[in-house]
Amino acid sequence: MASKQAATMFVATAVVAVAAIVVAAATGVVASDGSGPRSYLTSWGGPGCTTGTKGHIASAGSCGCNHLRFHGGHEFNFRGETATLYSQPGCVGTPYQVFEDTQACGDFGWHSIHIDC
Repeated sequence: MASKQAATMFVATAVVAVAAIVVAAATGVVASDGSGPRSYLTSWGGPGCTTGTKGHIASAGSCGCNHLRFHGGHEFNFRGETATLYSQPGCVGTPYQVFEDTQACGDFGWHSIHIDC
């Protein structure tokens, strides 16, 4: 009986661990060295920090240059990696460095972000 309970607990723990990895990987904010989540930016279709009628929301968390898909509002979650927002796609144009949590719930002019990892 004890070994059946141990096996059931092992399976349940494994399922939870796999689910957590899948969710974290889908958001694109898992550090490749396993040290934890990286800094990332969430953008909403709007108005403001809402998904709007079409449910538009995107997250940018990869190291290097990331395209920002929506411009209704944004939130940067600082997790140790600084980032630079740019006024043009491709991480060119006017730069603005981000090194703390920040949120702007209105139309914004940033079109790309470079996350320093």
